Amino acid sequence: MIFPQQERFYAQASHIINVFLESEGKIRPHFHVTGPSGSGKSYLLGKIANELSMPFLEINAAGLTAEGLSGNSLSKALRKLREHWNRPNVIFVDEFDKLFQRNGEKTEDFRTMVQDEFLTSLESKYTSIFTEYGKYEPVVIENSLFIFAGAYSNQKITTIGELKDAGLRTEFVGRVPLVLSTEEVPLHEMRKHIAELDLFKNYMRMFPHTRRQQAINWVVNRMQEQSRETPIGIRLMNSTIHQFFMKDI
Repeated sequence: MIFPQQERFYAQASHIINVFLESEGKIRPHFHVTGPSGSGKSYLLGKIANELSMPFLEINAAGLTAEGLSGNSLSKALRKLREHWNRPNVIFVDEFDKLFQRNGEKTEDFRTMVQDEFLTSLESKYTSIFTEYGKYEPVVIENSLFIFAGAYSNQKITTIGELKDAGLRTEFVGRVPLVLSTEEVPLHEMRKHIAELDLFKNYMRMFPHTRRQQAINWVVNRMQEQSRETPIGIRLMNSTIHQFFMKDI
């Protein structure tokens, strides 16, 4: 499902990814995606990649550690790249802003090191993958399109200059020069589409005696309450549907 507020972003991202695919990975217009939490960044990009039958590798940057430290390093997170090294693919880096936003505190050195590792991957023909067997293996990465996404504390950010003001390193500007942004989907728009969601339909098939309109009304009211307490965007639709059908357990 694509909401009206998402259509422009969807068209822009589709165009960029199509250029990358049609060039067989020779043109790599890496880009940033900004926008509020729960505005569909991951979902929409995954949908585009799926429609184009492109491998879509998702990495959560907030959980990455620098190479050599315990935890999930970039060389481990890129393991799945081995399966798709010979064709254009998308590497979606979510919560990228967590690697450089300080929020009033001194950023740890390892976060700078992880950024450097991303920069190396952007410039290299090969990258090293740390395998399950405890060895490093070279894998082609020059045919990967990088997309760096983040909510940036829900600030409205639409330009590279604003990203730099938020803490983005200058080194990324030339290598990832494009910025797209998603928009918040308002509650009144979400409530129109509750009955169209696969999750809602699946629950109704499992509980056929449920009064459909009563369920929709409950979900809408619950969404209104929770949106004030926990603004999680589109995720609110699924979470409140689960709550309705599980409330009598």
